[in-house]
Amino acid sequence: MNGFESKSYSINDFFEWYERKQLKLSPKFQRRSVWRPEAKSFLIDTIIRRKPLPKIFIRQITEVETRTTIREVVDGQQRLRAILEFLNDGYKINKNHNSQYGDMFFSNLPNEVQSLILSYELSVDVLINVDDSDILDIFARLNSYAVTLNKQELLNAEYYGYFKQLVYELAFAYNKFWITNKIFTDYKIMRMAEVELVTDIIIGMIDGIQHRKVALKYYDKYDKLFDEREMYRERFTRVMEIITTIFSGSFSDSYFAKPALFYSLSLAIYHELYGINGIDLSRYEINKTNISRIKNAFDKIEDVLQTKPVPEESQNFVDSVSKATSDIAPRLVRTRYIIEQINQALGET
Repeated sequence: MNGFESKSYSINDFFEWYERKQLKLSPKFQRRSVWRPEAKSFLIDTIIRRKPLPKIFIRQITEVETRTTIREVVDGQQRLRAILEFLNDGYKINKNHNSQYGDMFFSNLPNEVQSLILSYELSVDVLINVDDSDILDIFARLNSYAVTLNKQELLNAEYYGYFKQLVYELAFAYNKFWITNKIFTDYKIMRMAEVELVTDIIIGMIDGIQHRKVALKYYDKYDKLFDEREMYRERFTRVMEIITTIFSGSFSDSYFAKPALFYSLSLAIYHELYGINGIDLSRYEINKTNISRIKNAFDKIEDVLQTKPVPEESQNFVDSVSKATSDIAPRLVRTRYIIEQINQALGET
């Protein structure tokens, strides 16, 4: 193998090569294009927002007789097809990806935005005169380091609409919170564990306590239409503000830092504020004057979790913290127990 060079090329460079027929998008070792329209639009929004894209691999071959350089796309065909199709007005940007430029073809965009897209630089590894056997070896080596996608990562690859954008925005906005309070490790966050938790909490806000397996249903149902997303964004933010206030900004050593308990803690507070479908328990106002009472209730819950033997009246709750924690029944037990403790504390005169 002769080697490779790492370079950056603008989108306009690729467009010019394509127009001059010096860009080959369908070499024999490439997969066929299978991207959905939503994925293409999301890609263009990523470019407009100047966010980075994965590296593209190109095999560069110079034909001495014609003095022409041909560039075969080894990896990144789908991205480049989507970009070139957009430049030729093949589809519009979706409004749910970009409210400012939604429903616009490339030619309808302001000149400065067109220029921004054309000048966007893609990172490229250029393989110089590499033969097919080396290309196949490169693919095999790249795939050797690939990690099997978990359920949340599969949802991320499949959906691009309103529900996904809401839960991802909220999950990423509280990145420092998850890390500081040791709710998730850096590795867990890289595998989207915090997105999975926020997904579960938002689903609970919408329809009450559910099993984690139903997430796909909500990504699909609210992919193209989710009129109440701003309301749930505000409500989630309000719940997080109260949690931060109650625990004075840190509870890394608390049992509530466990994702299963954090889920129920969040929805217990949500119930007091707005009510949860399927839970018929009383609700009390949460305000600055009774925050300390709620904190005392949470301290008592932690005492129960540390007490041996476990008090009989709390056995189901303690079991729900460690057994089948994502099933509906344990989630209901945990959430109801926390609500009852809050109500008891706030109902004291």
